[in-house]
Amino acid sequence: MTTTAPWRQHLRLLAAPPEARARIVCVAPAGGGASTFQPWAVDPPQGVEIWAVQLPGREDRLQEAPFTDVTEAARRVAMALQWLVDRPCVVFGHSLGALIGYEAVRVLAAQGTDGVSHLVVSGCRPPDSHRPRPELVRSDQDAVDELARLGLSPSAFDDQETRSVVLPAMRGDLRMFYSYEHRSGATPACPIIALAGDEDPHVSEVDLLGWRRHTSATTTTAVLPGGHHYLADVHPRIVQMIVEAVGDTISG
Repeated sequence: MTTTAPWRQHLRLLAAPPEARARIVCVAPAGGGASTFQPWAVDPPQGVEIWAVQLPGREDRLQEAPFTDVTEAARRVAMALQWLVDRPCVVFGHSLGALIGYEAVRVLAAQGTDGVSHLVVSGCRPPDSHRPRPELVRSDQDAVDELARLGLSPSAFDDQETRSVVLPAMRGDLRMFYSYEHRSGATPACPIIALAGDEDPHVSEVDLLGWRRHTSATTTTAVLPGGHHYLADVHPRIVQMIVEAVGDTISG
């Protein structure tokens, strides 16, 4: 009988083209799981594996208690990433996923681990602009109200069964997001690509420029069509931007 390596529990391989020379590892927004990025695997770039982080409390890890702390989630993700950086690896995260991805890359930087070629942050203000507001999610109803403010329909939680299955991870993720406080530490040495939707009421183009403070390399920003939840509509454009950024590593 074989057992799954501990680091594998946090990752799902979505696309594995032959002779892959690079990897994209995706971290979902609040409440999301690995399946958020399944569309990315439909027509993956040649030579690029698509991986997704699967945090506890959702999808095939539904019975596990969700994380409520970004630092702990990032530490676990970094542990998993160590096994993927034997070739150029791009870390992509959206909203909460951007914070987790950023902090995971910082953990690797502190360890002296190379291999993360780019960090792509989407729909997220720079880490040092976040102020802890844990009082926003003291109850399930607080979580539903906050999700509505972020653009999700509260009617999605009218069904009691759906509410009991989905809301614990949502609430845990919101607690992570609103308890987050940026602390001094290692600075990523990889370039950052910062993205946002042109109709996102929570992240502006000016906000994206603040990501320059969080890498010792270059920072590129881009505004794409859509609101805060724009991934489903623009993911082919994002993948193409990643391929262009990594360049010869993938296409050569």
